[in-house]
Amino acid sequence: MEKHLKKAKTWNMILIILGLLSVVTGVIGLPKSLNPKFSDYKVMGDYGQQMFDYLNNPLVKTISILSLVISIALVIFYFIANKKLADQIAPTKLPYYINIGWSILGAAIGFMMQPKMEVEGMDISLITTIVGMVFQLIFLLPAILVIVHLFKAEPEE
Repeated sequence: MEKHLKKAKTWNMILIILGLLSVVTGVIGLPKSLNPKFSDYKVMGDYGQQMFDYLNNPLVKTISILSLVISIALVIFYFIANKKLADQIAPTKLPYYINIGWSILGAAIGFMMQPKMEVEGMDISLITTIVGMVFQLIFLLPAILVIVHLFKAEPEE
C-alpha cells in the first residue's frame, strides 16, 4: 500500500506542476481570450477572420473562464491530496476524474468548433486535431496514473 501511495504522490506532484502552469498561462492568456484583436488575425486572410469569429464566440469565452476556474480548483485539490498522501492517507479520486472529464469535454468542444484550416488547398484541421488529441492524452496520463495507484493502494476485502 505504501509503495502505491508514494507513486500516487509523485504523479500528484506532476499534476500540481502542470496545474500551476495551466493556471499561470490561463491568467496570462485570459485578456486575449476575452478580447481578441482582429489586427492579430488580419494577416491570415479568410482563415484569420474565421479564427477571430471563433475566438469571439461567447461559448469559447465561457469555456476559457470555466477552464481557469476549474484549473484553480483542481490545483487546490491536488495540494490537499498531496498533504493526505504525505500522511499515508488515500485522498478522494474525484479531482482526477474531474480533470479527465473536463479535458475530454473541452477538447471535444474545441475540436468540433475549430474552424477548418487550409494551406495551399490542403485541409490540415485533421492533422491539428490528431496532434491535439495526442497532447491531451499525454497530459492526462498523470491523472490516470494517480487513479491507478490509488486503486492499487486500497486494501483488498
